[in-house]
Formats: sequence, C-alpha cells, structure tokens
Amino acid sequence: MKRFVILLVIIAVCAVAWVASQRFHAPNAVSSDNRQVLYYTCSMHPNVRSDKPGDCPICGMKLVPVYAKADALVATATSPLNWAANSTGRKLLYYQSAMHPWIKSDKPGKCPICGMDLVPVYEGDSGAETNMPPGMVKLNAESVSVINVQTDIATNRPIARTIHFAGEIVANSWSQSWFEFTAYQRDLEWLKAGQTLKVTLPGTDKIYTAQIKVRGVQPFADKDFESMTTGVKVRAELSESPVKIGELGASKYFNGLYAESHLVAETENVLAVPRTAVISRGQGTYVFVDKGGGYYQLRPVLLGRIGDDFAEVRANLDAGEKVVTTGNLMIDSEAQLANGQ
Repeated sequence: MKRFVILLVIIAVCAVAWVASQRFHAPNAVSSDNRQVLYYTCSMHPNVRSDKPGDCPICGMKLVPVYAKADALVATATSPLNWAANSTGRKLLYYQSAMHPWIKSDKPGKCPICGMDLVPVYEGDSGAETNMPPGMVKLNAESVSVINVQTDIATNRPIARTIHFAGEIVANSWSQSWFEFTAYQRDLEWLKAGQTLKVTLPGTDKIYTAQIKVRGVQPFADKDFESMTTGVKVRAELSESPVKIGELGASKYFNGLYAESHLVAETENVLAVPRTAVISRGQGTYVFVDKGGGYYQLRPVLLGRIGDDFAEVRANLDAGEKVVTTGNLMIDSEAQLANGQ
C-alpha cells in the first residue's frame, strides 16, 4: 500500500512539471517557417506582451508574434525604448500623442490632455522628421485620422455674401419714395449701381423692391462718411410708391418709417477657398497647403472679399492647390510649437 501511494505522488509531480513546462515554454514555439516565437505583442500598444496568442486588453486587436533575432537578448533591457526598438527591429525615438503631437514621452502612457494612449514614433517615421522648412509640418497617418484633417481645392468661382441693412423710408410721396440705409466701408465693395433690394416694413407683410440708381431725383449716396458711425447714406428708389401703413397711412404718407433689407451680393469668378481654411494670426492671414505625403505648408495669403462661405484669395495661392479646411488649427498649434513660437 505504501509503495502505491509513493507511485501516485511521483505521477502527480510529473504531471505538474509537464503542465508548467507547457505554460512557461509555449513562447518558444516554432512557426511554419522555422522561426522561434519569443512572445506575442500588440502592434498598436507594444508595451503589451503575452506568452501566448490572444487579444490586446487595451484595443482588442489580435496579438502578433515576435520572433527571435540576433539582438533578441538586448530586449531584456529595462528601458522601454530599448525593448520596443528591438521588438520591432527599428529604433524607437519616443512616444507621442496622436491628437496633440507636441506631447512626447520616453515611455508608454496616456496623453495628459485627451487621455489617449501615446503611440510609438520610430526612426524614419513621419513623426520623426527634423530640419524641415519653417511652417512645414509632417503628420503620420494616424495623426491625420485623429485630427480629422480634411481638404478642399482652391478654385475660381463666384462668392456670395448676404448683407443686412436697416434704414428708413424717405421722401415718401405718391410719385416716388426711397429706402435710405447706412452702408459701411466693408460693404461698399459688394454694392454697385443697378442692384435691387427687397425691402420690408414691420406691421405689413408687403415686400417692396428698390433699386440703386446712379441717376435719379435723389442722389444714390452721400459724399461724406459719418465720423460717428463710419458709414455713408445710400438710397435705393422704390418701384412702388407711396409706402402706406394701415388705414392712417393711406391718408398720410409718413417719412422716416423703419425698414429693413437683405441683399445677396455676388462677385464675378475669383480664386476662392472655404472660409474655414483661413487662419488669422497677428501678422496676417494664412492657409495650410496640403503638399502630399503628410506634409502641410503654412502659406501667408492676401485676402479680398469675404463671403458667407468662401473667401477671395488675391495673392500667393494658385488654383488647384489643396488647402486644409478641418484640423488646420491643430496643425497650426503643432507648427508654432515646432518653431518655438
């Protein structure tokens, strides 16, 4: 009986030893091409390692095998940079936030601003570019995706702008009446002779049509700007007169009636970019030009008329060039930090 118990103990010890050997030596498996597997890691989070296949506990991606190389022993170094460099075969420069690329670290972690995992930047990656021209930024594909960089093409097209004018009815008579309003200096480049305006008055749903006429009984504009308002009076002749409000207005033609107008002015074909592409700094206005391959160049531009959705570009940009319309503020922040501004 005693010998039988000893035999059972020996069998149990052997079984435990066999299980342990399978558990702790599984990484030394041999692949179909006779390469030895050292461990499994996540391609997105290389700080995650496992002795067997599985899923990354951070992003859920399948772990990929890391095979034995000549420098595999160096991977046991305590520095995260040394380990990652040898596990990928490339030198790891630092870890960086994809959303805030100026956040860098020598070890894995999370961005202190957005909380996202820092991603590794290896020697030769776009994020490791140095000595680029001032104003030039290069982003890796993940940063472009996270920032949601979008572009549009500079094209020749009309630009429309909706202008609201508030004024009054003057010289109201049975023969002629005028809509008089204040136009500011920024409005003058949108106004021209022959334009028609739709005029409305509170208290009535009637819509009047008025036209700016160079020659008429009333001058179409005053000569001098008002110093207090920095505006000038402009007059548009109503196609229908007099203007009458209610029963009392039918018997008395009132002057000074409050009126409003919305003018949709449109330019000829001009080189234009979306307004969202324009960045205003203290030194002027800029756009980021997509140069391809993840390169974005900060370009000063001279603007003309600013419409509702598009802005006229008068210098330093050509038709067909791609400008950044979304994500340009994030790229601008990176460019300023990279240039020590």
